[in-house]
Amino acid sequence: MLAVEFDSFSYSLPQRDILWDINLRIASGSCVGIIGPNGSGKSTLIKSIVGLNQATKGSVKVFGQPPTREWRRKMQLGYVPQLKTMDKDFPISVYEVVLLGRTGRLGWFNRPRAEDHHLVEQALSKVNMLNLKDRPIGQLSGGQQQRVLIARALATESRLLLLDEPATGLDIPSQQSIFRLIEDLHGDGITILTTTHDLAALEYHHFDLIICLNQTVIAFGPPQEVLVPHILERTFMGNQLGGNIPYASTY
Repeated sequence: MLAVEFDSFSYSLPQRDILWDINLRIASGSCVGIIGPNGSGKSTLIKSIVGLNQATKGSVKVFGQPPTREWRRKMQLGYVPQLKTMDKDFPISVYEVVLLGRTGRLGWFNRPRAEDHHLVEQALSKVNMLNLKDRPIGQLSGGQQQRVLIARALATESRLLLLDEPATGLDIPSQQSIFRLIEDLHGDGITILTTTHDLAALEYHHFDLIICLNQTVIAFGPPQEVLVPHILERTFMGNQLGGNIPYASTY
């Protein structure tokens, strides 16, 4: 079964093309790294899967369905945007942040059930943050905050987890810890897509497949096939919107 399917997908802003002619087929259970320089459209690609960007041309489907707002409320999808440092005095606990991940299932005006509290504690346990559940989130380190945001995504009972630059701004030990966590979650059968502009991150984490992106897909395939000099040069220094190198799109 396909988790994500892009069919000739393009997304533009006035006077600027962001993504162009994206064609991808990503199978359920995959762990995919999306690499490319800043401004290459990685975040836009992730937001398009979530349904936050409407196609200018083409389409995107997630588990066979277009990602509409109503779909997002019902679908098992977790989205972790780029980390922004939180105010140390922000009055919300770790537990409350993760409980917010259940809102889409509950609706805004329904009280959490015992099942919801169980799923929150289960998610916190998976990211090794249950012992800090009562701590104000603003008092945590960047790496700990990122773990809490991943737990919030997991609390949706995610079958698909989308992580946008999850290690950016973290020190090396925290980066390694986050990527180990991603590997553990993939081992649980979750389909994972992770963006990064930092090639060094590939030393900390093994992806099944790599998407090389620079406004269009430069290459898509196993790391040993796409992490080669001529493709990396095209990805990080090549001409944007210059057309695709042929790639395998059915993994």
